Amino acid sequence: MRLAIISDVHGNWEAFQAVLEDIQNQHLEKIISLGDLIDYGPDSELIVQEYRHLNITSVIGNHEQALFDPMLAENLVPAAYDSFQITRRQLSAESIRWLQTLPPLLVIEQMRFVHGLPPDSLIDYIDYVPLHILRYVFQSYPEFICFVGHTHRVAMYEYASQDYVKITQLPEKYRLKPTSRYIINAGSVGQPRDPDRRAKYVIYDPAQNSLELRRIEYDARKTAAKIRQLGYPEIFARRLL
Repeated sequence: MRLAIISDVHGNWEAFQAVLEDIQNQHLEKIISLGDLIDYGPDSELIVQEYRHLNITSVIGNHEQALFDPMLAENLVPAAYDSFQITRRQLSAESIRWLQTLPPLLVIEQMRFVHGLPPDSLIDYIDYVPLHILRYVFQSYPEFICFVGHTHRVAMYEYASQDYVKITQLPEKYRLKPTSRYIINAGSVGQPRDPDRRAKYVIYDPAQNSLELRRIEYDARKTAAKIRQLGYPEIFARRLL
C-alpha cells in the first residue's frame, strides 16, 4: 500500500486541491495527515469538510488543539493568535466537534504519525532538539519510521546506530536502509517556511522501503489575495509568494 503523507495544510484550499489532484494521478491508496489542517489560510472550514468527505485519516495538530486548550491558544505568537481568532469564528460547530476527535498519534504496523515530536508531542519542534539528544527521541518509541510536520520544513533524520543520528534534506527519491530508523518531516502543503514555495507532500511505499518528495505548483496568488481580504496578518500571505 502506497501512502500519501500530508501535513500543515493550514487553510490553503488551492494548495490542497493541487496536492489531491497529484495524489489521484499517482494512484495512491491512502492519505494520512499530520495535523494543522486549519488556520493561517482562508479556507479552514472548507478543508475540514473535504477531509471528512474524503475520510482522510489525521492526527491532531497544535492549531486544532488550541480550539480546546485556552492556554495553548494564549501562548501563540501575536500574528498566529490573531489568525487563530479569525479562523475560530469561521469554523462550524460540527467541524469543531470533528476536530476534537482527532488523536494525538497514530501507529500502523512499523509506522508512527505525530504532528510535532515523537513519541506523541504536538507542540515540540524536532528542529529545536540538539543533535546529541535526538538518539533519545528515537529510543522513546519502537517503530521503524515516524512522520512529523509542525516545522513546515522537509527533513530526514536517520538513526544509524546507538550514537549516530544524521540530519539531511529529504532527496526527491530515497530508498530507506533496513538497518536504520527514520524520522521524516513531510513539510507543509499550505504554508511553507523554506525558499521553495510549492506545496509539498511525501509518498511512502512500505513494501519497497522507498520515499518520494512531491513538490506541486498551485495558484498561491489567489490564496494570498483571500488571506488579505479576510484580514489575516500579512505575514501569512507573504510566505506564500
